[in-house]
Amino acid sequence: MSKETLKKAALTLFSEKGYDGTALSEIAKRAGIKTPSIYAHFESKEELYLTIYREVMHEELANVKAEKRENYATAEEYLKAFFYAATDFERDPEVRRFFQRSVYYPPVSLKDKMKEELARYETQAFEKIAVLLDEVTHDEAKKTRWIRVFYAFLDGLGVEHELYDLEEFEKRRKSAFEALVLLLN
Repeated sequence: MSKETLKKAALTLFSEKGYDGTALSEIAKRAGIKTPSIYAHFESKEELYLTIYREVMHEELANVKAEKRENYATAEEYLKAFFYAATDFERDPEVRRFFQRSVYYPPVSLKDKMKEELARYETQAFEKIAVLLDEVTHDEAKKTRWIRVFYAFLDGLGVEHELYDLEEFEKRRKSAFEALVLLLN
């Protein structure tokens, strides 16, 4: 049994049941090991959860940084690709669910640590987005407003993805992007 198998089993259960709803014994069973074997890889359930949380944030940040400006004819096309990648809740739904659950409803015992991690993640993501927006505007107030509204739409669309069928969700996502474009004019 590898550490990766253990983290995958934990990610699945944490995304389905949350931190408090998942017992180490369930993780061990899903990974095909005995519960004490978890401690060969992780000191505690908290350490396991935080490790997965950090890795998911690192992966999300890598996705944010993956889009390259030179692949798009205009800044607006680039912003659109960025926005659609960020709001692609069909890609890795288990990872997305874990991330959303962690951000919106963090375990009480880990809340402060997770807020610190999220602040570091958002700072790096903001820097990438600000560079992206520099091509469109140098108005710092507009950029700050755009980034805040972008995250509000990201959070809202994350919830709406769970509430509506894909056709309705796509209409809402398209409308959200159109509103973001208007903020830059």
